[in-house]
Amino acid sequence: MRKIFLFFMIFILFSSPASAENNSDVFASESHKIIGGLYSLVAAVELNAKTNADVNSVVRFFERIPPGWQNEVKIQSDKKSIWVGIAIDQYSKARSYIRAHASELGIFDTPGGVAWLGNEFAWIKAADISKKKLKPVKFSAAEADGTIFFNAQDSDTWWAAYPNFNSSSIRKILEAHGTDDAPELHAPKVSEEPRTSIYDDVKPASVRVPDKMHMGTKKNSFDMSMEVGDVIFNPIPNVHH
Repeated sequence: MRKIFLFFMIFILFSSPASAENNSDVFASESHKIIGGLYSLVAAVELNAKTNADVNSVVRFFERIPPGWQNEVKIQSDKKSIWVGIAIDQYSKARSYIRAHASELGIFDTPGGVAWLGNEFAWIKAADISKKKLKPVKFSAAEADGTIFFNAQDSDTWWAAYPNFNSSSIRKILEAHGTDDAPELHAPKVSEEPRTSIYDDVKPASVRVPDKMHMGTKKNSFDMSMEVGDVIFNPIPNVHH
């Protein structure tokens, strides 16, 4: 049976039960968003089938684009190749894993540069260009839980697409790269900050009737007293000590 390498399970097995699951979920989610995101761009470039692809031209292949996604990805092309890049936050829990496995995953600091060591963007080759025709890189694909997973050639790791593709794109990707030789795959948990209503933090001040309104014909020491005819109105309630 083919070896199944589920990298995030290591953290569950060797960490305390309470924190391990949370840390593993965050690590797996961020890793899939970056590495799976790179392969998603690779697949989108192939679906676009043009040698001058840009980010706006591949949006249509995805089911839904997350807010700010177009500012976090890049597509760069020249006469010989097309490269795709994704920004990696400096505090991402996936940084050490990507740095350690950059060579085998084909992830670079810059298009055609050295293996990724920590640059703001991580890059992977999407296709070669020969005689003005696109030659996509080789990869395998499989579907599970309604999500496409990508596998680099001769690798034991599988990465969930991010963002997810629409049904038409999924069908085309599987037709071109689908494999039956895939392990059991499950979509990773996506960690999200709990959402709270503004009214959970901001409470309106209580409103009550003043303790006592004073009315009389004699002025007191407050400057805010107002005389109307023979009656003096004092809007400030008396305070009893």
